[in-house]
Amino acid sequence: MKASGEKVKKRKQIIYSNKKHSKTGIFSFILGVIVLLSLVISVVLSYKLKGAAPANFGAVGFLCTLFSAIGIILAVVARNKQDYIHLYANIGLVLNIVDLLFISNILYAGI
Repeated sequence: MKASGEKVKKRKQIIYSNKKHSKTGIFSFILGVIVLLSLVISVVLSYKLKGAAPANFGAVGFLCTLFSAIGIILAVVARNKQDYIHLYANIGLVLNIVDLLFISNILYAGI
């Protein structure tokens, strides 16, 4: 028997599962990261050019909007799959929504 002052060690329980990450969720996450980095780089370069950004930055913004919309669609498709882990799909969904809000904010500030 244990004395009244001793601590009892608890075993760590490891749960094994045959679930894996879906490729669409991972791709949504990757698109979200690429779009966010592209937007941040575009804003920083535009700031360094004192607002005299070339038309290429507008094309980058348009492509980022398309990629973000595709990323949202992929994340929703990945979340609807039953036997997969939804971690990357959830992160990709949040990232792509944040990207769209960032693009909307840029467009609103430019008007």
